[in-house]
Amino acid sequence: MLKTLSKWLLALLACAIILVTAYLLWFKHGVNFIYGAHTEEVAHTAFASPVELTALTDISVLSPDGQTMLADRTVVIAGGKIISVTVDGAIPANAKVINGHGKYMIPGLVDSHAHILKSPNDLLLYVANGVTHIRDLGGPPERLQIRDEVEQGRVGPRMFVASPPIDSMGFLEGAFWELITFHKNTRDVEHAKSMVKEFAEQGYDAIKIYHLDMPSYRAVNELAAELGVPTTGHFPLTMELSELAVTQQKEVAHLEEIVRVLIREFGSINEQGSDAFYAHVEARSDDIIDDLLANDITVNSVLWFMESIHDQFSNLEVALQEVAIEYANPGIVEGTKDSEEFKVGWLPGYNQFEATGDPEEEIYKKNDIFWKAREKAHHILLKAMVRRGVKIVAGTDSGANLVVPGFSIHDELRSLNLGGMSPAQTLATATRNPAELMNSNAGIIEAGRRADLVILNKNPLSDIENTRTIDTVILNGRVFDRSQLDAMLEAVKEANANSRKINIDEYQ
Repeated sequence: MLKTLSKWLLALLACAIILVTAYLLWFKHGVNFIYGAHTEEVAHTAFASPVELTALTDISVLSPDGQTMLADRTVVIAGGKIISVTVDGAIPANAKVINGHGKYMIPGLVDSHAHILKSPNDLLLYVANGVTHIRDLGGPPERLQIRDEVEQGRVGPRMFVASPPIDSMGFLEGAFWELITFHKNTRDVEHAKSMVKEFAEQGYDAIKIYHLDMPSYRAVNELAAELGVPTTGHFPLTMELSELAVTQQKEVAHLEEIVRVLIREFGSINEQGSDAFYAHVEARSDDIIDDLLANDITVNSVLWFMESIHDQFSNLEVALQEVAIEYANPGIVEGTKDSEEFKVGWLPGYNQFEATGDPEEEIYKKNDIFWKAREKAHHILLKAMVRRGVKIVAGTDSGANLVVPGFSIHDELRSLNLGGMSPAQTLATATRNPAELMNSNAGIIEAGRRADLVILNKNPLSDIENTRTIDTVILNGRVFDRSQLDAMLEAVKEANANSRKINIDEYQ
C-alpha cells in the first residue's frame, strides 16, 4: 500500500513539474514575442556602405559651441573621422564630393535612453532618423555582441550598453522575473556587489540600477565608482530625495524618478488638490537641483513618453494615429492581455494606460487628475533645471508605449523645446551633452572628431522640428543618402507587415 502511494505521489510530482515547466516555457515564449523576437529580421547587410574619402562643400555647419550655424564650410572626412572644417577649403583628389548648398550639418543624434529588447530591426530605424549613437539602458549579454558588430561595420548606431537591471525582490518573485526577463535579482549586499564585478568584467559600459533596497543601492554605487563604471537607472522605492546629496549614482534615468518621489512625499493628489501638489514641486525644486549640481548628476529626460501617458489614457485612438506605429516592432505593439490587471501592448484592450471607465465616472476623473498633475510636475522640474543649468540628456525610453525607435528622438526634442529649452539648448541634449557624458569622440563638429553627422534641409536652430528634415546621414564616415534611408524604413515596414497578427490600418 505504501509503495503504491509513493508511486502515485511521484507521478503527481512529475506531472506537476511537467505542467509548471510547460507553463514557464509558454510564458517565456510570450515574453519573447512581446520583446519582438518573432518578427521577421531585415537583412541589414543590404545596406552596408564603405568608408570613403568625402568632401561636403558650401554647407552650413553647427558651431562647436552649438549656438550658431557657420556658413559656406567645406568638411572633409576620411577614415571615419572629420579631417578638416574650413571656409572654401581645398577638396582632396579622389574625394567623393557632396554639394551642401542650402543645407545644414549637425552632429549625429543620440538617444540616451533606448531599449533594443529583441528587435534588431530598430537599429535601421535609428540610422534612418539620424540617430548615430544610442544608450541601451539595460541589456543581456547578446547586446554586447550587437555592440561589437556595429563597431565592426554593421549598419546601426554606435551602442553604449548598460548591464541587465539589478533588482531586490523576494526569492520566488526574483527567480520568476529572472526567468522571463533579463533582469537580475539580488539576495543581499554581497550578492549585489558580485553582480557589479561580473558586469564590469563582461565589458558593460554602465551598471543599470532598478529597484534595489537601500543598502544594496549604496553598495552597488560605491563599488561601481571604485571600478570606474558609471551607474544609471531608477531609485529604490523607499529612497528619499535627500540621498541625492551623497549618492554616487551619476545619472537619473528619467525625470519621472524624481517626480515619483515627490508624489510619495506629498501624498494623495486627489485628496489635497493639484495646485497644492504643484506648489510642493516648486518648493522642493531648488533643494533637489542644489544636490544634482553639487554631485554632478545628469538627468535623462524621457519627457515625451510621460506626456503621452495622459493622451493614451484620455484618447488612445487619436494617440495611436499620431505616431509612426507601422515601424514599431509588431510584438511590442500587439503585446498580450492575460487579464485586466496584466496588460502589455499599445493597442486598445492591451494598453495599460487606456481608460477603462467612462469620463463621468469617479475613477476616470481621479486618474485624469493624477496623470495631468504628474505631467505638469515634469514641466515644473524641467523649467527649473534649465534655468539653473542642470546637465540634461535627451532620452526616449524607446520601446515603451507609443515610443517608436528613431522617430521618438524628434518627439523628445520637440517636447524639451516646448518645455522651456531654446533650440540650441535642446539640440545639445542629443549631441554635445551625451557625448560628454559618455566621453565619446563625437557630438561636436570639428577636426579630429568621429564622423557621425546628419545633413538637414532646414536649420534646427530656427525651429527644432527641422531635425526631422534629414537629407543624409554619415555614420562613422559612411554616407547614407535619402534614398538609402528610405529603403531602410521601407524594409522594416515590410518585415513588420509580414509578421503582424493584428491589423493596424486604422492607425496609419
